[in-house]
Amino acid sequence: MNINFTWVKEKALNEIDIFANPENKTTLKRLEKQLQQEQELLAVDPKNNRSIKLPLDQIVSFETMGHLVKVYMHNKQSYHMSKRLKELVDLERQNFYRINNSQILNLNCVHSFQLGEHARLEVHTKTGSTYVVSRHYAKKIKEKLLCSNN
Repeated sequence: MNINFTWVKEKALNEIDIFANPENKTTLKRLEKQLQQEQELLAVDPKNNRSIKLPLDQIVSFETMGHLVKVYMHNKQSYHMSKRLKELVDLERQNFYRINNSQILNLNCVHSFQLGEHARLEVHTKTGSTYVVSRHYAKKIKEKLLCSNN
């Protein structure tokens, strides 16, 4: 199957046109369902031990706590997930990248970055938090941040 893209600046940001053969209707209906589905993660509120669905676009970072992961949100609240960081690697498709051995950061939340000591990178988020990217991950994160600005 060939996919052709045509970019039109006059098109509304929340609108996409697809021209296809009627034989592809079932495939495109599945694709439409996936695109319209808001992505969420299931976490636990540590205050009352209730499960809650967290929208991915509201998550700033993940931090490991042994066999749990602490989830930090835009509104400064935090939740727990019973996963390990390596189980969240699939979130790279949504622009979540590992920045050191204990944290994953949503690069959509980055406001600015600068070089730190010992070949590290300091990343400042829109929420006012500062994260240190280890030198092992610094090159990849810097490339991702520079590419997202273009």
